[in-house]
Amino acid sequence: MYEEFIYRQAVRQTKQDMLKVGVRLAEKGLLIGKGGNYSVRIGENQMLLTASGFCKSEIGEEQISLVDLDGNLLDGLKPAADIRMHLEVYRSMPDIRAIVHSHPPVMTGFAMSNYTFGDFCMPEAMLDIGGIEVTDFSVPTTEEVAQVVHKCIVKNPDVRALILKGHGVLCLSPLDVMDACYKLECLEAVGQAILVTKALGGAYRMTPREIEGVRALLAKK
Repeated sequence: MYEEFIYRQAVRQTKQDMLKVGVRLAEKGLLIGKGGNYSVRIGENQMLLTASGFCKSEIGEEQISLVDLDGNLLDGLKPAADIRMHLEVYRSMPDIRAIVHSHPPVMTGFAMSNYTFGDFCMPEAMLDIGGIEVTDFSVPTTEEVAQVVHKCIVKNPDVRALILKGHGVLCLSPLDVMDACYKLECLEAVGQAILVTKALGGAYRMTPREIEGVRALLAKK
């Protein structure tokens, strides 16, 4: 009885946090119209996921669905059409607790370009976001999305931000949904900074020694 009470309280608090994320991202112009979705792992085999077809800045708790990691709806409305990529992340990365997906204007522009982050290095991004990877193109909401996401996870198990080619971005957090939200905000700022450096003639490239220093700091977090 007591455990059930604690579980219900935790679910309600998590839903409240998810609602705050929708409002915050919408106010910053990073979550537009009915686009985007976000989820939080509940226990080891369930997740709370925003429902399909709603403006996320205006939803209530009833628009957040409970789904198991096999994709079965346990409670609530039809979940987001992008459910496959959420399921893939949680199945492949047991340490990830929350995911935010959106189409922020600047980073969606990068997703639609041929830009790669292979030579990019920015201390704040390394510390606040973690690994950044660009997926191959996949048709949104299809099984292809899960496949290209899985490919990036295998390539870089420390990835925390995925640029979905031709689509948008996916930010992952081992902490909570607000942390995933912060990573998305930081990622958009990174995109803006890259555009400015291009206007100024190109970005400064850190030396191997400088990169190693940042990585050592990251390892202590």
